[in-house]
Parts: sequence; C-alpha cells; structure tokens
Amino acid sequence: MFEFLKTGIDGLDAILGGGIRYPAGSSAFMFATGGAGSGKTMLALEMLTRAWLRGADGQTFLYYSVEHAPRNLCAKLQADFDYFGCTGEITELPQEVPHKICLEARAGTARTRLVLTQAETGGADRLQSGMFRIDVDWILAEIGNYDLGGDVGMVCIDNVGLLLTDLDYYGKRAKLLATRRALMDRQIHGIFVQEETDERDLRLPSAEEFSTDVLLRLSFDQEPGGFKTRVMEIVKARHQYYYRGAHHFSIAGRGIRRDVYLGARNERGPGIHVYPSVAAQLSIARDSAGFKVPSRGNDPIDLGHDDVHAAFAPERRPTERSSTVLLAEPGTRYTYLALRFLTAARRTGQSALMISTKEDREALRRVCAADPALHPCLDEAKTRFHPAFRVLYLHPEFISAGKFAWDILRMARGGHGGGGGVARLVFDNVHRLTNRFPLLDNEQFLIRALVDLVRYEGITPLFIDMAPRGAGVGRVPFDVADYMTTFDNVLHVYLDDRNDDEPKPQIRVLKGMSVESAHAAVPLRY
Repeated sequence: MFEFLKTGIDGLDAILGGGIRYPAGSSAFMFATGGAGSGKTMLALEMLTRAWLRGADGQTFLYYSVEHAPRNLCAKLQADFDYFGCTGEITELPQEVPHKICLEARAGTARTRLVLTQAETGGADRLQSGMFRIDVDWILAEIGNYDLGGDVGMVCIDNVGLLLTDLDYYGKRAKLLATRRALMDRQIHGIFVQEETDERDLRLPSAEEFSTDVLLRLSFDQEPGGFKTRVMEIVKARHQYYYRGAHHFSIAGRGIRRDVYLGARNERGPGIHVYPSVAAQLSIARDSAGFKVPSRGNDPIDLGHDDVHAAFAPERRPTERSSTVLLAEPGTRYTYLALRFLTAARRTGQSALMISTKEDREALRRVCAADPALHPCLDEAKTRFHPAFRVLYLHPEFISAGKFAWDILRMARGGHGGGGGVARLVFDNVHRLTNRFPLLDNEQFLIRALVDLVRYEGITPLFIDMAPRGAGVGRVPFDVADYMTTFDNVLHVYLDDRNDDEPKPQIRVLKGMSVESAHAAVPLRY
C-alpha cells in the first residue's frame, strides 16, 4: 500500500500525479538540485513550511542550512511570503542559542513547531563566536533527540554537500544514503538540497546517485531576446507515475494582485507556482476523464443571433460542448457576435467567460451597455459586468505556454474567488498570439490544446480568428484546413462587395457537425 505526501505547492502536486507517493509505514524523500539562483532553497523551504502549518498537534519540523541565517529566513517567510497565507497564530519562542530559532504555529487546538538551524562548518576557529561545528552526524543525533520528545514530521538539509567537504566521493555517497535511511527508519519525511555541479566533477556525487524517491532539477531556459524563464523537471519519481518534460514555474512575493490573470507576477498567493507544460495539462485532463472523450450533447444550442442560426440547416446547429471557430474578415463585427453567443448563455442563467486580446473590460462594457440585447451581461445599473459574466483582457506578457493555458483554465473554473465554472467561453481572438505573448512558440498546437482542455471542463467554446479581406468572395486564397481538423464547426463572416458600393455582411458554414448543414452564405444583420 502507498500513501501520498502533498507538497501544497501550486501545480507541483499536479505534475507529481497527486503528490509524493511512498510506501505505507515509511516516508517520502525528495532531492532538489539546480544552479545558483534557480530557486531550489525556496522550493524546499516552502514545502517544509507548508508541511509545518498543516502538521498534526505536537509535530516538529526541522530546517538546517549552511548558508542562511535563521533570522533572515524568518524575515523572508514573514515579510516576503506572509507564511504562505497561514490563518493561524505564529509566535517566535525565546531564543536559547544564537544559531537556532523556533517558531510555533497554533491553529485551533493543534500546535506545531518549526526549528531553523544554521549549520556551522568552520571548526574551532569559530568557537569564540558561540558557534560550533555541525556535520551530518550531529544533525542526525539532534533529530533523534527531537524524535524522542515528540513526532518529527519533516527534515530539510539545505546544501548538504557543504557539510561533507572532508569526505571523498565514496564517503559522501555513503553518508548521504545512510542519512536518508536513518530518516526513513524513523518515518520522517526528508528533503536534500544541493547546488548542481559539473557532470565531470567527481568531488560530489551526482544527483541521480542519492537514491532519492523524487528528484527535481531546477534551471533557467534562455529564451529569444535574452529573456530567462524558470524551469522545473522531474528527473525521477520512484514509486509513481509523473508528467515528464520541462514545466515552467515562478516565485511570487507578498502583496500580489489576486484578481488579475496571465501576468508574470500575478498568482493565487505568495510562493512558488508551477505551470505544467501544455502537453502535461492535456495528459492530466485525459487521465482525470479516464480517456473518455467529452460528450457533445444532442440538442442544438442558442448561438445568440437569428442570422447565425439561419446559416445552419434547421435543428442542425452546434450542440453543447462542441467547438466552434468564427473566421472573421476585417470590418465585420465579430466581437459583437461573440458577445451575443455569451448573452444566450446568460439568458438561461449560465456563467460565461470572455477572453479578449482586442478590447479591454471598459470597452466591452460600453458595447454591452449600448445594446439592449447584451444587457444580460451587465448588472442592473449597467455600470459593471454581472458576476456570472467574466472578462479576461490579455495584456502583452513574457509568460510560458503552460502558464497561459493554466491561467485560462483556472479562470474558467471560477477564478481566485471560486465562483464556479463557466458554461461557455469565447476567445476573441487567437490571431497571431505570439505578437502579444512571444514565448508561445507553438501557437497552432496551443490553440488545439485549449480546445480540448476547455471541452474536458464541460465548456462550450467559441474561438475567433482573422481571415484575409476578400477571402469570402474568392479574391484572395485562404487555407482553412487547420480549422477543419481542429474544430467541430467552422463559420466564416465576410463582406460581399461585388454588386453594390456598400459591402454587405455575409455568414456561411464551412463545416458543421452534420452533413446537412447549409453551406450557402446568408445575409447577416447586426
């Protein structure tokens, strides 16, 4: 039998398939490695702190660091990360020795302690300052003493290699394995942190040789233009299935804007946030659904406009959870048609999400206020959007494809406030997204993935893309093959200027879910 240790870190448990899996009666052991500044210390400290804050009554959690003074770590946890949103009472106990600080957390009747210790390796020349030599054997002895007095929940040794500098290669390896075994025998969860060295450098064992349960490697990706993104990869997870590949992550501080999405520093809370790759998100969605393709429903839905209905054969309109793309030529009021599509959902009491790369929230509100047909999207005073009508305006950002898709899904599920999922979603529009988000290096795959991801959420999506002016009347060629293989329904809105001086809007169905769909263009009246 196996148990799971939740890390509590946003997105990390997702790519681990639910957390760190370990045999019952034992404990979990994680090793984090990476270059300087990659975030490995922050990852271990957050994981330990979150475990402390949700620990059982009487548990103790221990953190040992060669580089970081306990006072600095306390300041970081409080001032920079606000104890990751802890709602309980946190108290610093009287300091008994200069290299150690003990924090106590109270939540209800539970009381847990976090002990931060700075390990000093300098030897006798530092005794005058009140410090003394601490090595791995000393740490194990202290862990044993704490364990005699109560339950030790987790231990983290940061930059463990600096405590083993007097050992040769094989001595270091044996010491690390013995430390891991000692913790697991006591059923204490453990974390080792080590700065990554050159693969050819045999002065330290390689990360793979630590025989850990979960091995995480943190690094930086050099993007075009010199921009660097943080990347996390699960190199090994012994007892479980996990989602492979490079997953981007960020570190957010205190005081962030929790109502904003798709920004480089806009997160759900302080701390580390991991964004599974788009491929991993697709795998997670399919695994959660048991590889069952979401049902598209049987009954046609209201598309919000009679002329759009007329483009289809009677009762052959799109159904719930079917995907639709609207290819719009310049000069057509495609945003208005998108709002009508969402208004149809609002009239039946459903929630809707409008994602816009074109109009910001105020511009969209003015459009809705000016047309009575769109008033269901607004509150009674027509000064704000209805709570069930969400608008996400995409500002230009240097963010990864994983964060892009992760944030959109989070918004569709209800956002930070947890207001419940939406029934319909419009993405206006997806034309050349890389101009606004340069790190979206595979735009076509991202759009296909988003179509599947929102459908697995039970959402009926409408995407809008641009078509060249004149494509509808055969003046310029326009290849629609990609759309035909991605979407269930493909609509084309264009201006017919062949017979009159005044171009006339037309709409036609290029592809429908039924072969009986009408493919002849019909007039479109706004």
